[in-house]
Amino acid sequence: MQVSIVSSVNSKRSLTTALLWAAFAMSLLLSVGVLVVNRAAPANQHGGPLTDEQAVAQVVTSAKEIVVAAHLHEATRGYAFVSCENETDPPYQVALDMSFQLSLDNPMRNLRDVAAAMISRGWTESPAMGEHFGQKLTKDGVTSVFYRNPSDRSFATMRQYGQCRKSADHRNDNPAWTEVGL
Repeated sequence: MQVSIVSSVNSKRSLTTALLWAAFAMSLLLSVGVLVVNRAAPANQHGGPLTDEQAVAQVVTSAKEIVVAAHLHEATRGYAFVSCENETDPPYQVALDMSFQLSLDNPMRNLRDVAAAMISRGWTESPAMGEHFGQKLTKDGVTSVFYRNPSDRSFATMRQYGQCRKSADHRNDNPAWTEVGL
C-alpha cells in the first residue's frame, strides 16, 4: 500500500514538473514572438519601403499644407534623413524642421490656432511621449511636434517626422540638410 502512495506522489510531482516546463517554454516562445513582431513593425507598419522622393514628400507636402492652413508667416523649412535605430543605421525617416513667426499680442493663442487649423484638416492629437512641452499631432503616418522657440519667443519651432520606412543608407548624404521653399 505504501509503495502505491509513493508512486502516486512521484507521478503527480512529474506531472507538475512537466506542466511547469511547458508553461516556461510557452512563455519563452511568446516573448520571442513579441520581440520579433515589435522589431519588424516600424519598417512595415504601413507598407513596404519608401523611395527617397516618397519619404520627403510625406513630410514636405504636409508642412506646406500646414503653412497655408494655419496662415504661418516667415516659415522656413529644411529636412534630413535620420536613423530610426541609432545615429546612423537604417531604417530612416525624414525629419523636417520648420520655424515660423508668432503673433506678438498672444503667441500661445497663436499656437493653439495652429493646432486647431491642423485638426480641422484631419490631424489628431497624440499623447506626448517624452515631450515635456508643446503640442503633438499626427496624420497619415506623419508626427508633428511644435512649441514656442525658447531662444526667440517671437517664433515657434515645428518638427515633423515621417514613417520609418526608408531602408537605403543615408549616413553619407551630402548635403545632409536640404532647405525647402514654398
